[in-house]
Amino acid sequence: MKDLLVYVASPAKSHLFMTYAAHIARDMNLNVNYLHVHTPADYPLGMPGTLRAAAAVNQQETEREVENNKHHFDLQITKINASDPDLPLLDYKIEIGYTADILQEYCSCKMVDTVMLNGPKEHSIFDDSSSVNIIKKIECPVWVVPEGIAYRPFSEILYATDYHKEDIPNLKMLAGFASKFTASITAVHVSESDDFEAKVEGEGFAEMIKKETGYEMISVKVLPEKKGEPLVDELHNFALMMNADLIVLLRENRGFIDRLFHGSRSEKIARKTQLPVLIYNEKRDK
Repeated sequence: MKDLLVYVASPAKSHLFMTYAAHIARDMNLNVNYLHVHTPADYPLGMPGTLRAAAAVNQQETEREVENNKHHFDLQITKINASDPDLPLLDYKIEIGYTADILQEYCSCKMVDTVMLNGPKEHSIFDDSSSVNIIKKIECPVWVVPEGIAYRPFSEILYATDYHKEDIPNLKMLAGFASKFTASITAVHVSESDDFEAKVEGEGFAEMIKKETGYEMISVKVLPEKKGEPLVDELHNFALMMNADLIVLLRENRGFIDRLFHGSRSEKIARKTQLPVLIYNEKRDK
C-alpha cells in the first residue's frame, strides 16, 4: 500500500489538518506518513562532516526541536486514532533539510502516491513561495487543504482548464479517484473563443471524454472568459453554482493557473470557497 505523504509545518498546531489527512487516506485506501522538516537557521552549516564550532550548538538546538515535534506528533496521532477505529496506519517522520528537496526525494522513490500541504488561512497557495516551489519540484499529485476545514467525502469535483492536450490522461486518473466516492466530475473549459461551446456540443466532446475515461459521471461545461472580469471570480461563482467540494488543476497548464490565481484575487477565492485543491502533473503518452 502506498502512502499519503502529509507535510506538517507545526505538529503542535495541526490537529484538524492531520485529522483531515487521516480521513481522506482511509477513503483512498492509503497509509499516512506525516512529515515535518526542520531547517536549521544556518543549514547546511551543520551538515555531517562540518567541523566548525557552531555546528555543535546548532546540533543541540536541532535535537531539542526534533524531540519537541516527536512529542507533539505522538499526542496528535494518539488523539486522532482514538476518534476513529477504522483509520489506516498513521506514522510520522522528521527530516533535516529543505522541504521541497525532501518531498521531491520521497516522491521520486515511487512509494508515495500523493503529497498533501496545508494551505495558509488568509492567502492563496499561489501567493506562498514555499508552496509554489514544492508544487513545481515534486513529481506526484499535490493536495492543498485550506486551514481549518473538516473532511467530507467528495460528491462534486470541478476540473478547471483552458483545454490542454494532457487533459484526457489526467481525467482518466481523476475518474479513478472520483469512483472511490461516486463523485461527479465537471470539466470546466475556460475559453476566450466564442465557438468553443459549439465545438464541444457539435463534436460530441463530452461523450468522447466518457469513452476515453470509462467514467459515465463526467460532464463538460464551457465557461466563457469575459474581458474585464477576473477569471477567478467567474470560476468561484461557477463552483458555488455547482456546489463543488474539490477543485482540480493541471500543474503544467501554467498559463491558465497564472491567469486564474494572482494577487489579491487569489486571496479572495481562497477565503470565499475554502475548497481543497488537487494539482496533477501532466501524464505524457510514451
